[in-house]
Amino acid sequence: MNVEYIPKVFQTMLFELLLLGVGLVLVFLSWRWKEKKAEVVKRDTGSTKRKIRGAICPFSAETDFLVETATNMSPAPLDLYESWVDPKSKDFGLPLGARWLNAGLSGQDTPGILRAGLKRLADSKFFLVQEPFLIREELLLKEKALKDPKRYPKVFVAEEDSVEAQQECLKLFLSYLPRRYPDLYVYDETANTIRVVPLDKTFVVDEWKEKPLELCARIVQEDLVLMRQPKPEDGSDQYAMAAAAVVFSFGELQEKLGKPVGFIHAPVPGYDKFLRRSLDMTFRKLLKVEQPMWRNNWGIAPSGLLDEVYGSAEYMAQRQFKEPTREEIKAKFLKVEYQTIRRLPSTGYLLFTVKNMVDPLPALEEVPKAAACLAASIRGMGSAMRKYKGIEDDATCDAVLSYLDSIGGEKK
Repeated sequence: MNVEYIPKVFQTMLFELLLLGVGLVLVFLSWRWKEKKAEVVKRDTGSTKRKIRGAICPFSAETDFLVETATNMSPAPLDLYESWVDPKSKDFGLPLGARWLNAGLSGQDTPGILRAGLKRLADSKFFLVQEPFLIREELLLKEKALKDPKRYPKVFVAEEDSVEAQQECLKLFLSYLPRRYPDLYVYDETANTIRVVPLDKTFVVDEWKEKPLELCARIVQEDLVLMRQPKPEDGSDQYAMAAAAVVFSFGELQEKLGKPVGFIHAPVPGYDKFLRRSLDMTFRKLLKVEQPMWRNNWGIAPSGLLDEVYGSAEYMAQRQFKEPTREEIKAKFLKVEYQTIRRLPSTGYLLFTVKNMVDPLPALEEVPKAAACLAASIRGMGSAMRKYKGIEDDATCDAVLSYLDSIGGEKK
């Protein structure tokens, strides 16, 4: 075409259309490049699949940092198995700790790599009190521990300047619980009291001004931990534990108060190599007020007592397998933690909630998929992590896997 015979106005229009076309092509190519760069993983949760984006942590070439990002997330385990906590359902009585395993989520699902396994908390109803029918029993265990003068310093600690964050946490609970569970909690705004119906007990909020987090702990099943930003005197750039009310999850609170995340997680095999940088990034930047997260994990327990002091010499000795016989394996318990983490909007502190569940290992016989998931998780662990979980040596590991395979139908 001879452009000399085309009026200049049309030449300009053609040139602009050409530029627009080039721009659209570049935008499309850029989008496709980003799509390919992001690792897309599809996890089968039984009846549905969830899209998850895997992104390499920018601070570590060896950490694949997994965070759920879809806005239309498909059901999480607590969605899928709500019938398990319904006393009227035929599923009631199934092992509650196995819900995540039954959905294919052990909390440590990648062989050879330790991951935080953090996922977006899609629904606020899965924040607190996941087993309402157990609330009285578990709150009485907490009350017993918090009333014991000898045990109290081991289950509640707080820095003096954490009171404001504790108050913010309590306000969140007083707002959330009566709306979420009107049959379990009644808040009287005029009297400033909270009544816990299953306990038939009313707490006067003003009586807990110095220890608001303790009141929080006395009205929910979860253990609670507040983490703060680092202080100059910490000698660390990591978030540190500012307050904790912990009866079921872990011990040595006095030693951990004011200490950074790295100190608290030092016993976890592979923490420095795989988790430290990605967790630091999560706490500093990724965890938004409007985007709380959750994770789950598991370990072998010596008994079904929730309030056994985890980590004590007696606990660790009882957890060990004297001889890994089938009978001894079936005498152990599976302890599972469901954790949530959110940033408090005013103080910026991080609130961890930890819901503990414990079931006899033979309860997995009712849920073969959970047994298969647990076996796969164990096979993907190194010996140090297996020992941390309660499986001391290779002989014990082989025996436990043999038992789980007999349930889940897997072959060695």
